[in-house]
Amino acid sequence: MRYHGGTMTYFVEGLSGHSEPETRVRRVGEYDSLPEAVAAAKRLVDGYLRREHKSGMEARTLLSKYQDQGEHPYIFRDDDTTFNVPGFNHLHYATTRSSDICAGRK
Repeated sequence: MRYHGGTMTYFVEGLSGHSEPETRVRRVGEYDSLPEAVAAAKRLVDGYLRREHKSGMEARTLLSKYQDQGEHPYIFRDDDTTFNVPGFNHLHYATTRSSDICAGRK
């Protein structure tokens, strides 16, 4: 376990290659608090959705593209007991953001 001054570290990792034989994992970053980790995970989702959004696209089309091709962030604590800590679900977030972006609410 790695503790920084008594605090726990949160890791954000991005999974991609969902439709390929091998899923790829990339370390996005290490954060001292859960809110920082959640913010980083949200930035990852937002970045993909904004890049892929085309004028007139429906939210379900954008979400489907994210589900198939996007990098999906997961948050871990450094104590190795928690996979995808409570407080963030990339799919729920992407669903909401797809609707927002396609409706013009960036």
